[in-house]
Amino acid sequence: MHFLSYIPTGILSLFFAWYLLPLAVAKSYLTISTPANGVQWANNAVNPIEWEKGLLDGVSEVDIELARLSIDGLIYVARDVPTLSSQGSLNLFIQDVPAGDDYYLLFLNSTHGVMYGASQRFAISDTGNGTVPTPAAGAPTVTISGGPDPTVGFATTFPPSANGVSSLRTLEGARMQLLSLASVMAVCVLGGAWTVL
Repeated sequence: MHFLSYIPTGILSLFFAWYLLPLAVAKSYLTISTPANGVQWANNAVNPIEWEKGLLDGVSEVDIELARLSIDGLIYVARDVPTLSSQGSLNLFIQDVPAGDDYYLLFLNSTHGVMYGASQRFAISDTGNGTVPTPAAGAPTVTISGGPDPTVGFATTFPPSANGVSSLRTLEGARMQLLSLASVMAVCVLGGAWTVL
């Protein structure tokens, strides 16, 4: 006899429904538009970071880290950056960051290790050698200095959104997931009832 014939169909339908649940909602990630490939940032200047975010993806805040391929280590830029709107921006004032052409910005949740997006490769040059981009209007500015150092935490930690209401906003973004979960449970109950009858 086949192994699956020994398992009740109600349990089997619940098991397979849980594995198909992630397919019910398409996820989209952050797309970092600035810095782009070939951009050269300058030390002692304000450099813009701009991104676009998918709707209903459940990402309300991210942590931003600056990584370099040729050197181990990260520069922790900002923690809990709000991403509630579909387009976001942040200004980054860099000073005494080692020059190089192999930098990336990582957008992630550093607590869980979930990566939401990464920028294209860009360069950081010494003062006067890089282009001086226009800062993003109305965006907060974060200052970082020096190279990677594992003992230095994030340069800035943003406060929680609007008097702690961000948890309610998270539930608003989870409507599709809750509807999917309820429909899976209903299918399981109907499958079990059909098996009994």
